[in-house]
Amino acid sequence: MMNWKKWIKYTGIGLVVLTVITFFVMKQGFTKMYGGYTKLVDVEQFKPKTGPVAIKNVNVLAPNGAHFITGQTIFMEAGLIKAIGEGVVIPSSSTIIDGKGKFLIPGLIDSHVHLFKSPNDLLLYIANGVTGIREMIGNEKRLALKQQIANGRIGPQMWVASPPLGTGGDMTKWFITLTREGLNINNAKAAELTVKELSEKGYDAIKIYSHLNKESYLAATKTAKDLGMPVVGHIPWEIELSDVWENGQSEIAHLEELMNTLRRDFNIGEEKGAADFFEFIVEQSDELANNLIKHDIGVTSTLWLTQSFVKQKFDLDKLLHEIELAYVNPGMSEGVKFGDSGFGWLPETNLYRLPEGLPENEKAGRKRFWTNYGKGTALLAKELSKRGVKIMVGTDANLPPTIPGFSLHDELKSLNEAGMSTAQVLQAATAVPAEWMNNNAGKIAAGYVANLVLLDKNPLENIRHTKTINTVFSNGQVFDRNLLDQLLAAVKEANDLSRTIDISEYGERENLVTTKD
Repeated sequence: MMNWKKWIKYTGIGLVVLTVITFFVMKQGFTKMYGGYTKLVDVEQFKPKTGPVAIKNVNVLAPNGAHFITGQTIFMEAGLIKAIGEGVVIPSSSTIIDGKGKFLIPGLIDSHVHLFKSPNDLLLYIANGVTGIREMIGNEKRLALKQQIANGRIGPQMWVASPPLGTGGDMTKWFITLTREGLNINNAKAAELTVKELSEKGYDAIKIYSHLNKESYLAATKTAKDLGMPVVGHIPWEIELSDVWENGQSEIAHLEELMNTLRRDFNIGEEKGAADFFEFIVEQSDELANNLIKHDIGVTSTLWLTQSFVKQKFDLDKLLHEIELAYVNPGMSEGVKFGDSGFGWLPETNLYRLPEGLPENEKAGRKRFWTNYGKGTALLAKELSKRGVKIMVGTDANLPPTIPGFSLHDELKSLNEAGMSTAQVLQAATAVPAEWMNNNAGKIAAGYVANLVLLDKNPLENIRHTKTINTVFSNGQVFDRNLLDQLLAAVKEANDLSRTIDISEYGERENLVTTKD
């Protein structure tokens, strides 16, 4: 008979082996979920035009974004706008595009995306007229992609935030590292050292999570300010809004973050409570806006995602029919399931689905809550925007159901329906984030970066006309409609070859980025 010492020894060995196996199984699952096993598109097959290019007789969005200037000629070379006006001299070596009846806008910018392990998404952004992105969970591979794009790889201009900083015990640290690619910071000294290391690696900002403790938050913001780095992301649970105003955070990554601070004393799942809460949002918007403007803090929208929560919980099948599901990395749409938790888009794994077995009365309450939550966030967008807060269009791309590139157009529509004018929405997707990033893009004027989109219809008349993409100009490269369609087809083919779940039942919504509308 085995004695107790041997039993303990072998039990310990067994637990270690089981832990190691579990770790690798979960790691493999999350690699799949983040798109790590999806076939990569060979980007070298695409040959966009380069060299000097001119667009003649085109309607150009004015620098203030309020109207179009008719009959303009614009000359671009080496990725910059060299001249614009009615009498521009065009070198004979230039590619000339007839812009008659068309509308030229700055390239769109998505201020909140996640590439994860899905570089094919870079093609989706270009195909949708998105020529700039802010990657909000950075790592060294994404920094490398940023440099490759600067050197000519097809993709939007990248701005890369650091791996996110959060606070937790050993299990939390392990889970954050595995699932969110985050860094665990527990004290001021660690925060200071980590921020300095991230700055040296070349990240554009420090990203923070909601569970970062106050001590670490204060140290991170101070160190980043000393280094001239912006601090972006969530509002940590341990701090008050006054801490945000006073300690140098440069951006709040979701309208939701402000919504959550406002709703702490309200139960918006009840009808009367919702009406009171909506009134409260309007009442508090002056003070919120004043502080955001005074401290020069931008707010990224992610409104369409917020409005999708109620649909994902109560009408997911319909929602999946309404999006371009074929273009999202299948690793992400299929996701993984661990016990009762899901990390995907489809019904079996959907990240936001309701827990099983809820009684009907509780379902009804949750439906009221999430419906009112979406309405409240839209109201907040309207109130802050009309008071002059810097709203930046962001989608949280690759969280279900925000498809890279495509969801930017849905976000524009949601913000417009919330009460922002078409001009305000366009500015929030172009000039405002470009100015925030200080990257010399976002406007059509001599000396600015020539990241532009040529549309067949006027987006100031209807924001959905941002879908009528004729040509995209990005990083000195010209993508005509035929080449844009090739980018889309290549991503769809790679997805289809990598798919393990048939999604044909969901069909395919009419392509957002054709000239049809």
